[in-house]
Amino acid sequence: MNFNFIHDIVLWAMAVLLAAAVAVIIERGIYFNYVERSRKRLMGLLGKGDSPALDKELQDNEAPHARMLQGVRLLRGAGSENIEMKVQALYLKQQPLLRRMLWLVDTTITLSPLLGLLGTILGIIDTFTALAAAGTSDPQAVSRGIGTALIATGAGIGIAVIGLVFNNWFNERVERINEQLKVIALENADSAKA
Repeated sequence: MNFNFIHDIVLWAMAVLLAAAVAVIIERGIYFNYVERSRKRLMGLLGKGDSPALDKELQDNEAPHARMLQGVRLLRGAGSENIEMKVQALYLKQQPLLRRMLWLVDTTITLSPLLGLLGTILGIIDTFTALAAAGTSDPQAVSRGIGTALIATGAGIGIAVIGLVFNNWFNERVERINEQLKVIALENADSAKA
């Protein structure tokens, strides 16, 4: 059996996994930047009180903060017994947007070292199989083959480290946005009960 071919497939799978993770990292970075700029703009308008500019911002803005504030403001006519549940529902509706595709970065962190280890094992098996077939016991050939096989482990660990840094950063951003959403809901829920 040709383990070198399978080793190459593992390396290609790791490259595809890295490309997908990088795409998600770029997209999430742009999205969280948009959310932060949008939040600052919304808080500036909110500090000025109710105004036509604030109403327009709430209609045009699709960021979680604006959607949360708009939803809480729409509850002004609702009965006070349902407001807490409705605010919680508004909060939960924002979660899929915030966490979109982050599972892929998390999967990359877990899967890439395992694929790297698999690639190394297959590379070492292929090296020893080729050496046994040739009937040679040259230490340099063994070292060269094992060194090539270890590239997969190094690549897998490198991909996992990059993914881990960005995954932690994104999770911190999601938590910060969630806290901001709760503050918006709490500060504006009282006006909804009025």
